[in-house]
Amino acid sequence: MPMRSKTSFKIKIGPPKLTRYERARVIGARALQVALGAPILIKLEGNIPLDPLFIAEKELELGVLPIIIRRRTPSGEYQDIPIKYLLN
Repeated sequence: MPMRSKTSFKIKIGPPKLTRYERARVIGARALQVALGAPILIKLEGNIPLDPLFIAEKELELGVLPIIIRRRTPSGEYQDIPIKYLLN
């Protein structure tokens, strides 16, 4: 699949940013992965707590999570949106 720049990707379904429900779902799922021993995708420097929720939030803020959000319409259509296009 060819790489697309941020300007060429068009979000057709839903708002152009991550909703609070999507954000909660992503952070919760990633925190569970970290708690179960998944590799951490950011460098932990200094006095950063090893709390899985904190790590998941930082990974989301930095945009390093390779996660795709699938948004659906009532008619059954859907669009897969890489999370990097939904972050501000």
